[in-house]
Amino acid sequence: MKIVNIIGGLGNQMFEYALYLALKDAHPDEVIKVCTRSFNGYGLHNGLELDRIFNVRVNEASLSELCKVVYPIFNYKMWQVMIHYLPQRKSMTSGTTQIPFDFGEVTRNDSAFYDGYWQNEGFFKHIREQVLNTYSFPIFKDVKNEQLAGKLIRSNSVSIHIRRGDYLKEPIWCVCDQDYYERSIKYVLSKDNVNFLCVFSDDIQWCKENLQSISGDVEIEYVDWNKGYESYRDMQLMTYCKHNIIANSSFSWWGAWLGQREGKMVIAPKVWCKKPIVNDPICDNWIRL
Repeated sequence: MKIVNIIGGLGNQMFEYALYLALKDAHPDEVIKVCTRSFNGYGLHNGLELDRIFNVRVNEASLSELCKVVYPIFNYKMWQVMIHYLPQRKSMTSGTTQIPFDFGEVTRNDSAFYDGYWQNEGFFKHIREQVLNTYSFPIFKDVKNEQLAGKLIRSNSVSIHIRRGDYLKEPIWCVCDQDYYERSIKYVLSKDNVNFLCVFSDDIQWCKENLQSISGDVEIEYVDWNKGYESYRDMQLMTYCKHNIIANSSFSWWGAWLGQREGKMVIAPKVWCKKPIVNDPICDNWIRL
């Protein structure tokens, strides 16, 4: 039996569930399940979103099944205490930026509990079509998003994601600054006849104050209306852009990865976070600036 722990914001949930799909593909005759119990008392982001957005019906592990591969999980706070203070069991494995990528974690034949975010396309790149089909967004229910989506598809558009909010409070995270976005925008403009920039952020005011002069004569749109449980629509809109400038965020990572425009360029920050890491999420064919 293999169980994947699902936790975090939407982008990280998508990484974890993509690992689950890879495990199902590699072990068709084995029981593969997920654990979502850590969302009890989690309190961050919008809770479990996979089912609501992508109509994913997770195969939830029972408490007795969990105990075979990991300590019993009842809620987020208890799990955080357990993973830091109780001894590591042989069946417990973790996908973090501090551990080198190892596809053997997918093909291993023993029972295992997969904790962490598993932010590397190498775990599921070979089943890309299945992942794309799984993460198929629902149709827009409002005219504003529908019209913008059409414009992004018809134009040489670039999505620009700026994440500030929670990153300003977390000491380990770098906040991509104006210099990064200036270099990224100039790079894309030098490589293609871009005619539309679309900005997504949790701090639109900062974007207006710092990006307007960089964009020059190119039309720019600041998307500020997808809030709360509808915030995933920003990711959906990113997928329609021809090119993507992402932040060091799993949210815009997926906005870029799910895009299928021909000739696509993805610009990503060279430094993902402040602490040294051995396994960052940037794909080999993306451009680091």
